[in-house]
Amino acid sequence: MTLLESYTSDQTAQVQRALSAWFPAGTHPGGFGWESATDQLPSAVCVARDGQGRVVGWAGLADGEGRIECGPDDASSAAVLADWLVENAGGTKVSVPVYHARPLVRGALTARGFTDDANAGAIAGLVHPAGDVDVDVPDGYRIRAMDPDEDAARVQAHRRAWKPARMPYPEEIRSGIDPEDESRFTEQAFSVMKRTWLYDRELDLVIEAPDRSLAGCCTVWFDPETGWAEIEPLGIVPDHRRHGLATALALETCRLVAARGGHTVFINSAPLPYYPAPWETYLRAGFSPLDRGTHLTTGTA
Repeated sequence: MTLLESYTSDQTAQVQRALSAWFPAGTHPGGFGWESATDQLPSAVCVARDGQGRVVGWAGLADGEGRIECGPDDASSAAVLADWLVENAGGTKVSVPVYHARPLVRGALTARGFTDDANAGAIAGLVHPAGDVDVDVPDGYRIRAMDPDEDAARVQAHRRAWKPARMPYPEEIRSGIDPEDESRFTEQAFSVMKRTWLYDRELDLVIEAPDRSLAGCCTVWFDPETGWAEIEPLGIVPDHRRHGLATALALETCRLVAARGGHTVFINSAPLPYYPAPWETYLRAGFSPLDRGTHLTTGTA
């Protein structure tokens, strides 16, 4: 028996622990924690539980984008979550990522009228083995864990790195961005994030610039139960870009994860035509593409 309930932030750790058992055929538990802390989950989210009250799946829907995740052999949850998605979509067009290792989710969706969406692109990602790699940090810069009393500076570094108008988008994208727009990351969001399962201040990395300011930041979510770590997010302050700092942070992550017994670092990125910089940067750093699945779609536009 699968029972559904509305998602609340109090359930975040329970969902994360379920996701830990399913990764890499799904969202990394650290990535889910980041989405929850920063209000980036879909606007409508439900959680599936079995008869013993254990989280066995979840689904979300917002602006024509759906998500369904459950265990690989859980036909009941796949069907119930697919029904929830169809009902909440109300006949509108919905695109859903389906991982290769989740044929039951694919089957549940196709039985309800979903078909392959050739225009949506693959579910991608990037991976790098954890290990003692060479990390080339430019002269005068230093990678370290953030200090306990550095919250405000850490948040401001993120906000400067992710200010929409200063992102390295192509000109046709940047020209449509309001210069006054700001990152959604706040001290309140950071406070929530720090209480999330898998958050570790020693793996919340910053780059200290020659003038002692913070030139960039990178949160590493390491799951010791699986050995997988996810980088989410990583950003470089605009004045310090093009010095190889993003590459240095990513490779330092590989070293730190290996030291903790992990085996792989994952980045939830895709080769987006409107934002090619991250994908290209991590490929140059030695990360390899990961083909995770495809998209299914249904409904009318």
